Amino acid sequence: MRFIFTKNTLGRIKNALSTLALGFLVVGTANAEIIDFQAEANQCNADLTWVSDGDEDISSYEVQRSADGINFVTLSTIRVGESTTYNFSVRQVESIARYRIVENYRNTFPTMSTLRVVNTNCGLGNINAPQIGFHPNPLLFSAGGDAHITLENEAAKMINIQITDITGRVILKQENELHRGFNQIDMNLGDLAIGSYLVVTSTDEGAPKATRFIVQK
Repeated sequence: MRFIFTKNTLGRIKNALSTLALGFLVVGTANAEIIDFQAEANQCNADLTWVSDGDEDISSYEVQRSADGINFVTLSTIRVGESTTYNFSVRQVESIARYRIVENYRNTFPTMSTLRVVNTNCGLGNINAPQIGFHPNPLLFSAGGDAHITLENEAAKMINIQITDITGRVILKQENELHRGFNQIDMNLGDLAIGSYLVVTSTDEGAPKATRFIVQK
């Protein structure tokens, strides 16, 4: 189990441990803070920037995203460099997502930044992309990886289909022709590793739509 503390909580724990070990209160130096953390929409991407005060005890930063503000996924772990300014950009398939930065220290508990919310028009609500169904979900690795994507479409058109991981990295892509009404596209995804993925569809008429699926043993 991993614990993440705010600055104030971490300070109280350190003071309590110092009092217990030495018999009197020892006031230590404060941990480094993320001075300025910003997250902004850039078309279908979320652009993140933050500034640290350069504390040498920081070993790395984790960029985390959440759709509900409760369950977070680490998108990337960034090693500390000479610069105190950091930038990170990621494709955002959700209409609204929440981001935070976790500071990892060499000799104490990690701390985290405040949340930033990014709102794009590239999420599931776009009316110009067909509605997506994905079956079976979870996709069983042991069953061979055969998947079926179903779409209900109002008119014939070409559609782009991408399979991405949760960071937005494209693993597989193909183009299909849809006819009016119900469409089923069969794919074999048996080469995917166990984990969470997105199937993203887009047309020339609007921004992508996405649905999440899981690959299990």
